[in-house]
Amino acid sequence: MLTQNKITGRRFNLLRVVQLLLLLNGTINIVQAGESEFSLKIEGLADAFIEEVSPGDYRIMIAGVPLERITGAEFSALRELEIKLQDKKNTKTETERKLNALLIAMARIADKTTLMYLHELFESYPERRNDVAEAISWYAKENQRRDPDWRILVRSLNVVQGEQAKVVMRALARFRRRSNKAQWVRQVILVGLEQDPEGQQIAVKLLEHWTGLNFNQAEQEKKSPLLVWQKWFAEKYPNEIAAVLPVEAPDSRWKYQEIKSELRKQAKQELNLKLGEQSFVKASCVKCHRFGKIGEKVGPDLTHVSRRLQQKEVLMATIFPSHFVAEEYPTVMILTDAGKVFTGMMGAAGPDQILLLTGEGKKQLINKNEVDEIMPVKKSSMPDGLLNLLSKEEVIELFRYLARLPEGATERYRHTTQ
Repeated sequence: MLTQNKITGRRFNLLRVVQLLLLLNGTINIVQAGESEFSLKIEGLADAFIEEVSPGDYRIMIAGVPLERITGAEFSALRELEIKLQDKKNTKTETERKLNALLIAMARIADKTTLMYLHELFESYPERRNDVAEAISWYAKENQRRDPDWRILVRSLNVVQGEQAKVVMRALARFRRRSNKAQWVRQVILVGLEQDPEGQQIAVKLLEHWTGLNFNQAEQEKKSPLLVWQKWFAEKYPNEIAAVLPVEAPDSRWKYQEIKSELRKQAKQELNLKLGEQSFVKASCVKCHRFGKIGEKVGPDLTHVSRRLQQKEVLMATIFPSHFVAEEYPTVMILTDAGKVFTGMMGAAGPDQILLLTGEGKKQLINKNEVDEIMPVKKSSMPDGLLNLLSKEEVIELFRYLARLPEGATERYRHTTQ
């Protein structure tokens, strides 16, 4: 009996030691969170902060304790904080980091209302899609994996880069759902090609997950693991645009990275609307595209392009027009019974005719009963080098002009703060 009491006593003492260690560990974690280099006060909530508990990992702390799930009170306070951050005159980098931290902290413990809010931000503010996608990746890592979130993450592949691209690709590889659409498989290859070795391996893992394939790569291909996937894509989808990064034309007057950097620098400067509109005309954009009350409607309508695409996507599509061709605006080659060949972007016309917009911006009507064959063309009907006609100032003002809603446009796609 005495022996049994000793054993019981030892077990009790051991349990007390374990409890003490756990308590101390929790205390240490709280102190570390409180001493974080990044700390953002949440106004409206008592003793509430967003803390960076490890690099890139942000949590909502209430009195030093991590919040487990967002409720109505926290959501309202976080939403107000987000609105205030966008209004404050902080540096662009400082504001971006705070907003990024806020979204990640919200997403990882999001309820249904918070998730709906994040999706609304993604749809309404293209420039914030990188951060929203990263935040939803955190939710998918630690919670259920939902189809609506999968779709958001797949769409974000067009804009995420660097570390955010790694986070998104890792998250997509956790979903059971796979993509068999050529355009998204191509996009993963393109994202991977711009990554460091770690990011390339993450891209390969996602490609293997989506396709069910696993290639035995040669030594050279192991150093550049996406080479084999580029070759496979070309064989699997011969009619698709090749999965290769765009290359600047030797005679291109303006380079993508140069203009992208300049646009970022001038983001807060006063917009020259008149010069932007003049540039839209001078670059021949009006021959194919509608923007507000000016231009033709043969090609994609650009009136709400700032609500659909990031500025860098618009820039990319202009400098590298054949890098991505929208499915709804295909470029085709039409061979007639008389042996004539026409190439251009196919648009809507009457029931008996086909409207073709050539690379020179000319409209060509072709009778359907005269058509012998229609073949897809990988190259866009939009000509290269349109920006060569413009000065640097004109180029900058053109893209800043397109990054706003023109007169008469509706506020659709726009998230409201009311």
